[in-house]
Amino acid sequence: MTTESEAGAPAGPFKLTLSEPETWKRVLQVEIDRDYFEGEYGKNLRQARKGHTRPGFRKGKVPLTMVEQDLGGEVRMDTLEKVVPRAYQAALVEHRFMPVSDPVMDDLHMEEGEPVKISLAVEVRPEIVVRDYDDLPLRQREVALPDGAVDETLERLRDSRAAWDLTESAAASGDRLIVDITPLDDEGRALEEKIAKDYAFVIGAEGNFEAFDEAMTGTQVGDERQVTVTYPADYSSEELRGLTVTYRIVVKGVSAKQVPEFDDAFASSLKEGQTLLELRANIRDELLAEEQKKVDHEIREQIVDLLVERNPFELPPSLISRYLESSVEEMKQRSAYLGKTPTDEQIAAYRETGRPRAERSIKAMVILEAIRKQEDIVVTAEQLAARIDEIAERSGFPVEGYRDYVESNGDDERIRHDLGDELTFAFLRSRAKFE
Repeated sequence: MTTESEAGAPAGPFKLTLSEPETWKRVLQVEIDRDYFEGEYGKNLRQARKGHTRPGFRKGKVPLTMVEQDLGGEVRMDTLEKVVPRAYQAALVEHRFMPVSDPVMDDLHMEEGEPVKISLAVEVRPEIVVRDYDDLPLRQREVALPDGAVDETLERLRDSRAAWDLTESAAASGDRLIVDITPLDDEGRALEEKIAKDYAFVIGAEGNFEAFDEAMTGTQVGDERQVTVTYPADYSSEELRGLTVTYRIVVKGVSAKQVPEFDDAFASSLKEGQTLLELRANIRDELLAEEQKKVDHEIREQIVDLLVERNPFELPPSLISRYLESSVEEMKQRSAYLGKTPTDEQIAAYRETGRPRAERSIKAMVILEAIRKQEDIVVTAEQLAARIDEIAERSGFPVEGYRDYVESNGDDERIRHDLGDELTFAFLRSRAKFE
């Protein structure tokens, strides 16, 4: 697609021709009226004369022809660098595309007596028309709890209310150790600034690394161990994902657990007047609500997969690069926190494995925003205010104070965007076909 327009008055200085070689790319052919350019060049040359010196002439008194001999080429290019952005701004106003990168200048022609010609290439945010988002075939599993889920939660609650009695016996499964944990760098040196003092560690607890349980079983106060673990790529803490870390652990205390009985007294200790039967019912409701969130998330993922599959389009390379570079920087920060320095090979592999996820995330963002525009899905001021109040109440913040905090920090736009996504997903679900 190619369009032409005049920027400014009918005899304005710029002739702009815009083409679209890719959905994510615009090429702007700029012709600058020669008289206009020479006028700007003359102004800049006279300005340059004020600071120019030459033997035999006072500063600012060098004849203009000599100034041009000395500085003409430099001033001409400086003039171009000042004039081209004006043409580019005129194109932005006229054609209303959304650049995601700085323009790259190319193919400069400055033949004497002819208009100055230059090409500007810029990456833009794709503007797409989303299709086939009605009757999306979605699969929704039943919201149900596995057998024993309530009992398991009750057991964890009871464990959390357990008393711990110091013991001089060797540590066994279920015992709690108070330890100092110090990560070591690649040379085996202690990273003292990252030491975790008086850390409570329960042998055999859910989520423990087997290496920790094995190393600490049988220890007593004063014992020291070294443990090396490799964190999986999907580890819950982003700072540790994919890293191998060696820790030095010093045992400072060993305690045996004494758990309370399951009875109404235990239930009432959690909420005054609550019976054990009521506690079980409340736990079941909370677990079902969490399970519903998981099901909702699964449905959102299905919707994104279908939309991306049904609406293929190319992304600007710069958007993908920025997303990946942001992820790499986060990985470097996580590594630095633990005294590690990732190699170039590790960074390259991390960037390559993250590319599909980056492309899917960016495409989902573009598609959802396009659907909102096509369907006129708008977050009203009332909806935004209600959501802010809801977050404040759920988090235990004073409502008025939280409103002021959100507005002063610009968080209202983030909340508006998240709420817009929710409304869009709700719209798509309402028109889907569930199996």
